[in-house]
Amino acid sequence: MTRAAFLDRDGTLNREVDFVRSPAELDVLPGAAEALHRLDAAGFRLVVVTNQSGIARGFLGEAGLARIHAVLQQRLGGLPLAWLHCPHHPDVGAGNGYGGACTCRKPAPGLLHQAHDLLGVDFAGSVLIGDSARDLLPARGLPLTTIHVRSGKPVAAERERLRSAGFTPDHEAADLAAAVDWLLAGR
Repeated sequence: MTRAAFLDRDGTLNREVDFVRSPAELDVLPGAAEALHRLDAAGFRLVVVTNQSGIARGFLGEAGLARIHAVLQQRLGGLPLAWLHCPHHPDVGAGNGYGGACTCRKPAPGLLHQAHDLLGVDFAGSVLIGDSARDLLPARGLPLTTIHVRSGKPVAAERERLRSAGFTPDHEAADLAAAVDWLLAGR
């Protein structure tokens, strides 16, 4: 079994901002790099799964996003293993090829299935960590442990979105470091 830690980016690894458009706007959250290294040492394959509709909106291109992820990976000590993103937005016209409905935009589970197919990771024994309902709802129907971190989006609103969707995360933690503490302690 190859287990994974599926991680949201904004609000989980780096400070939540409207749209990160350049590496200069990245602010790694305290304890995030160390938490990733602890997960890696525990045998988790680390995979970022992130919505990046800034591409559909024309704020940046695929190459710009790749530069942002390269800098973030460097700041995180060479982790994670993979970066999977959804560049689409359903409310943007299809003129640039990124508008319209898709199966990869969270809360759809498409990015998780891509990781499963591309990287050979199993869902059983894996974990999904994020700061919003949209980040956690892709786990519906999958044997994933889910952890809501309070380090990004407004917590009360996200709790209400989760409640409205009939979804209860397995755990809630202050940030990624606290989530990893709980996970590695055996839950």
